[in-house]
Amino acid sequence: MNTCKVAWLVLRANIFQLLVYLLATVVMAALLGIGIGENTGNDDQTNTYDPPTATLAIIDRDSAGAHATGTALRSYLSATADIVEVTDDTQAIQDAIATQYVNLIVIVPQGYADSFTRAARNGGTVPSLGLAGASGSESTDSASVQMLTLNINGFLGSLRSVMLADDTANLSQAAAKVINASTDNGIASHTSIRVEQATGTTPTLPASARVCASTFAIMLYPLMLSIAFIVIVIINAFNQPMTMRRVSVSATPSRSIWMQVLLVCCLASILIWLCCTAVTLICASTCQGGITGIGTRPLLLTLCGTFVFSLMVASLGFFIGQLRMSSAAMNGIVNTVALASAFLSGAWLPQWLMPASLRTFARLLPGWWYVGGVYDAFGGQGAAMTGVPDMGRWAGSTGLMALYAIAFIAAGLVVSRFVSRRT
Repeated sequence: MNTCKVAWLVLRANIFQLLVYLLATVVMAALLGIGIGENTGNDDQTNTYDPPTATLAIIDRDSAGAHATGTALRSYLSATADIVEVTDDTQAIQDAIATQYVNLIVIVPQGYADSFTRAARNGGTVPSLGLAGASGSESTDSASVQMLTLNINGFLGSLRSVMLADDTANLSQAAAKVINASTDNGIASHTSIRVEQATGTTPTLPASARVCASTFAIMLYPLMLSIAFIVIVIINAFNQPMTMRRVSVSATPSRSIWMQVLLVCCLASILIWLCCTAVTLICASTCQGGITGIGTRPLLLTLCGTFVFSLMVASLGFFIGQLRMSSAAMNGIVNTVALASAFLSGAWLPQWLMPASLRTFARLLPGWWYVGGVYDAFGGQGAAMTGVPDMGRWAGSTGLMALYAIAFIAAGLVVSRFVSRRT
């Protein structure tokens, strides 16, 4: 019991520095958690897809036809394309295409209106327009240009049909009929596709549940930094030469002494865990849905997972402390491990955004399984969160964290025994 008392005295002597670490990181995690949770909740469940819009230039050289074809094309295509002006000059046309100022240039040759009228009256082949466009391979540009080309061909086909049916109408009159008909039917208008969430699917979670999940995930950094810090401080105090000499002549086995020290470290970890949990629940209670909106099962599973993670971090600090390096070196290791875990675990960056090679490495870190377990308790991440726990995945993640804790404790005891024999 004297060992436990000494450990608590060491903890009390460093309580101010611990509070600075804890408060700074917990406040940061709380703000980030609320922001991420609220932004996820603001995702619109009814999305609108707008087809890509091409940039079009029309050069009408048909002065003999009073530029009727160019005028008709501009009127018809203005709703589905951005029409810009390009000078009728070879260099200007090449520059516009090369710099992608336009996606497509339509050139109406001289005499086109007369040729088109004769072909329509006689049922012949409609003369082609000159088309010039960039040869890039961008999928968006390619799709928009193809859509625009189809619209042009469709307009010419409709124009031919009107002139074939009404042999008294000239090209301008026929074009007006086609444009009016297409406007009435909505053909020439810019089409939007609305994708609505099907009714009867999983209900939308309250904001408090999303904030709770995201805040618990981001609490990885405060938990790792604060717990590892205080554990290393306690271990360092017992690794001092004077303390080691007293331990060596004590009737109590060194293994028993270190187990008592580890017990105090675990109790300190539980206190920090309770602090982080309280802050998270306070943040969730201020959001829509309150504490009741979180759900009993997701909350209990998350509390269990974070508790196991806190003990795992205490065992990690115990192992690092047994390496008996300087305080600066051990603090550097703790900060590096905490930052790497926060970045690679998915706490600050969604796991699905990481490259496959990085995810493979990140799975070696216990933080990956901690964050995964938190979101598994809530049935998913982000907009896919259902509120129904995935028990299999959660149990696997929590079990792996427990195995990490056992491995770190065993490694720490082995290192302690090896070092004590050498000294």
